[in-house]
Amino acid sequence: MIATIVDTGTLGKVILYSLLAGVGVSLVFALGVSSAAGLVDAVRERRTLAGALWGLTTIVCLAGSLAAIVLGVVVMSSK
Repeated sequence: MIATIVDTGTLGKVILYSLLAGVGVSLVFALGVSSAAGLVDAVRERRTLAGALWGLTTIVCLAGSLAAIVLGVVVMSSK
């Protein structure tokens, strides 16, 4: 009876994709925060190449996190 009301296959996919997206975005944001700390250390020690690479990593990670947030808002508002 419940199988006709709830599509368990689709519900399982939603749970799996939500879990993967949540963990993935959290990891990317955490990497961005960690690389910002590396940037501060590199600038403090006057290591320009390391500072530039840490800065680039920070920008890419934070941009990816913001893109995921915007994508989530767009997908949720279109449904």
